[in-house]
Amino acid sequence: MMQLKRVLDSYLSIVLFIAGFTSVVLMPSVSFSVPSYLLIFLLAPLAMYYSIKSGSFLHKEFIAIAGIFLFVNALAQLYVYYSGIQLTPTLRLTDDSDTQKVFLRKSLFTQSLYLFAGFLLYLYVKHLGTRRHIAVFYNGLRVLVAYGFLEIILFQFTGRNGDFISNRQFAHTPGSLFQTMQVGGWVIQRLKSLTGEPSMFAFTVVPFWILAVSLKRTVDIVLFGIALVLSFSTSAWLGMAVLALAVAAHEKRIQRYLLWMVPMGLIILVAAYYTSAGFKHFADDTLIDKLTGGNTSGQERSLFFKNQLAFWWNDMNWIGKLTGLGFGYIRSTDFFSTLLVNNGLIGILLFTWFFFKHSFVRLKGEKDERYYYRTALIATYLIMMVSVPEFAYLSTWILLAYPDAARREL
Repeated sequence: MMQLKRVLDSYLSIVLFIAGFTSVVLMPSVSFSVPSYLLIFLLAPLAMYYSIKSGSFLHKEFIAIAGIFLFVNALAQLYVYYSGIQLTPTLRLTDDSDTQKVFLRKSLFTQSLYLFAGFLLYLYVKHLGTRRHIAVFYNGLRVLVAYGFLEIILFQFTGRNGDFISNRQFAHTPGSLFQTMQVGGWVIQRLKSLTGEPSMFAFTVVPFWILAVSLKRTVDIVLFGIALVLSFSTSAWLGMAVLALAVAAHEKRIQRYLLWMVPMGLIILVAAYYTSAGFKHFADDTLIDKLTGGNTSGQERSLFFKNQLAFWWNDMNWIGKLTGLGFGYIRSTDFFSTLLVNNGLIGILLFTWFFFKHSFVRLKGEKDERYYYRTALIATYLIMMVSVPEFAYLSTWILLAYPDAARREL
């Protein structure tokens, strides 16, 4: 069994190192062929065998999670079948190739594959991972950030997309977006690295950037912080705001300076906004217009949210409001309305409970580690609910399993 454990340790290290690379696939036309996803499923038989033989709870927890997931979605399908509910044109379907079929849609099964890749990695890290594995994941994030810097440098020299590796496709849509930002007279490529989008990069990095504060990983704090700024993502700004509030509330040596630092900072920002055309354009483009609906992105987000919420409120009866239509049916631009339509109030409550129950797991480290871990959870939850409706990005599942892995030093 010891030899098998060593094999599992090495295998898990490989998976964690590449877990953040999601825009590179083995077959461009098959979006699921992300190497980390495939390795996760290939590891399942070996991990389950080890769990059964060693008396671990990994296989038992997997059965429990799968059972709850099947039960919740069975309720949703019973509602769909007996209610005769129809999909409306205002819904943002995950797969819009067939808008007539409602019962047992294909996306229920395809999206469940992505979800269970996350669940399996969560269980691997929770039951088999150690702090060394977390360090391996941080090394993978460093590579992710370094490639992001490289794509920006290449863009500055060539004027073309600096990402020459990403090859993922979603139907006829590229799985990696090329976006630029104008800062004053300087045009820069928004950093996304191998995550597909700047917002997905922020979603991947923000929680472990916050956690790095308590782990005293100074290099990562600096590198990840610069990379997040260069993503020009609203999700990054949200993560930074959560961290700033957490530091202000926790670090007593900083609190004494807040009475003058906060007003001065606000005065400087307001003055820059009204006196600098470049800064005003930058602030409007990256934050203000998105929040107020002043640009296309902000208008779309607002419209999608209202449409999904209206469908849940007006088209579904009280049973449907509880159960939803089924996992993976729709995908809005926020996770709240996505989950509300897909799995109803039951799904929202179950997900929130599962997500935050990890904040109560004891950590062996200092109190700071637990505090900033909770901060990372809050930031990730807010980013998901507001702007990134993602469950397939593996960093979230690693974050949830972190407390259990961190208790094992070796």
